Amino acid sequence: MRPRLLLTAALALVASASTIRAQVAETSDQIAMEALLLTPVGALPHLVRSQRLVDSASFGEVAGRFARYSQGNPSLSFNNLGVTGTLFVRHRVELGATYGYRSCKGCEGLDMGGLDVATSVFHKPATGDIGGDTDIRLRVSAGYGKARSSDVSATSLAVGVPIAITLLQAENSLFTLFVEPALAYGTRTINNVSDGGSIYLIAAGANFTFDFGLGLHGEVHRVLMEGSPTQIGVAASWLLGRRQARR
Repeated sequence: MRPRLLLTAALALVASASTIRAQVAETSDQIAMEALLLTPVGALPHLVRSQRLVDSASFGEVAGRFARYSQGNPSLSFNNLGVTGTLFVRHRVELGATYGYRSCKGCEGLDMGGLDVATSVFHKPATGDIGGDTDIRLRVSAGYGKARSSDVSATSLAVGVPIAITLLQAENSLFTLFVEPALAYGTRTINNVSDGGSIYLIAAGANFTFDFGLGLHGEVHRVLMEGSPTQIGVAASWLLGRRQARR
């Protein structure tokens, strides 16, 4: 009788351990979320520019970007800092490249890079002196991140649809409000073992661009799943070349 009881107890322990492992194991959505956070797609604030800037005489832009978030433990915060260069390659088309770095207290650093292509699909100018320009754009972003010490890396690909309203301000300055829903795919690799999946991302923010070329940006974005952190980001940009304000 005693051996049978011991066997039953052992089977119960094995079942409990299997249940615990199943509960602890990460889902593909969680892995995809982490992959996005390790690349510029999910680590840095999104920049949405007024269509008038692309129509201007400026040929490009440089921007410094910063975002901060914490996961579960408020005392452990991650800081993401990046620099982006954007070239207005042709009418209503932008090509950008980003280098970024993630740091936190007591953990290893991570380098990241990304490429973006954005184009206009709809533009409706303001009518008269009331109202604002409406723009709908398409943005494709690819990113890569690599930890400096451990064998951890991540890749991401996102397709976003920035929707923006731009209001003309005093002295030809521009104020833009935007929202950008996106579908993303993230893959994380640890010790040559990869996993990932697709997930949704949402960003919203505002920017104010002065006529002489300085832009100030504020933004929040979040992966649409339970437990994901809300990123709060800011950025400053500078147009390359002379801008011509247009109505």
